[in-house]
Amino acid sequence: MPDTVTVEQAARDGLYPADEIERFQQIGAAVAGDIPAPEMALRAVQDAYDRWGESSPRDLDLLLYPSVWHQGPNGWQPQHYLQMRLLGGDVPAYEIRSGCVGMISSLELAASYLQADPGRRTAMVVSADNHGTPLVDRWRMTPGAVIGDAACALLLGKEYGMAELLSVNATTIPEADAVNDGGYPLFPPDATVGIGLSFGDRHEEFRQRLLKKQGTGIHLKIQKTMMEQVERTLDEAGIKLADITRVAFPHGRREDLDGQMSWLGIGIDQTTWDYGRRVGHCGAVDQFIAFEHLIATGGLQPGDHYLMVGFGSGTSVAAAAFRVLAPAPVTRPAAREGHLA
Repeated sequence: MPDTVTVEQAARDGLYPADEIERFQQIGAAVAGDIPAPEMALRAVQDAYDRWGESSPRDLDLLLYPSVWHQGPNGWQPQHYLQMRLLGGDVPAYEIRSGCVGMISSLELAASYLQADPGRRTAMVVSADNHGTPLVDRWRMTPGAVIGDAACALLLGKEYGMAELLSVNATTIPEADAVNDGGYPLFPPDATVGIGLSFGDRHEEFRQRLLKKQGTGIHLKIQKTMMEQVERTLDEAGIKLADITRVAFPHGRREDLDGQMSWLGIGIDQTTWDYGRRVGHCGAVDQFIAFEHLIATGGLQPGDHYLMVGFGSGTSVAAAAFRVLAPAPVTRPAAREGHLA
């Protein structure tokens, strides 16, 4: 996590509307400066292995790199940056482009890949984004939210660990394809002609299209799909919503969170809102850096359950349920000695 810049500082610098500080209750955004996103990803992977202390990145069976914003030179792929500097060999490595739901949906792909062959043991899912580029205004891109930078690496294995992935499900809503297209032509791609990204403008354009069509019920469809994904995930995990200690949504607008909480019937203290509004919406990693924060600060204890709910432009919806087993990474000897529940 980079250092954060507060909304008060951003307001003093003329970057954030001062009259929106109290209204939207955002506190700050993590800002990476000029650190490339793949370099942030590299550091996250190294940190994960340093903490685990059990194996080497060269032992991986799969590397998945979900990303949201541009990673480097056009025609270049960031996962190979990690291969060259960390993995070596011919480990299958792929960039996943499914928006802000990318980390959760990649969990499903990684778990399926590991289960398909008894000889496969571990997969890495890593994501990083640095939005500090001319085509993004992190303080105004989404009214009511701010955009942060972060990287997160998660090692998924079959045998043991600090948490158990009980279930994960991802799906798409094809009829919501136009939510974020802004009515722009598909060619040439807007980034190639210097058009900046403003979700506020794009969502308003989509709303106007809905009004002209007298509504399509797409928002109800998104709500229904989210509930179906949550219900399916909990059912597969063998738990109920009452068993969940914390629920993590994307770090977005409070009004969106209020709707999501009402759909599930939970309170603000059961969410990760207080952490999310301090670092901003950080691409695909929000629910995972919140997981890390909760583990580090005692917000999740062994035996607790953690539910992630994600949304990606397009629109994709995903959910994942975890059971916490230990407050720190667990090695094979510790697992064999019965230190895992």
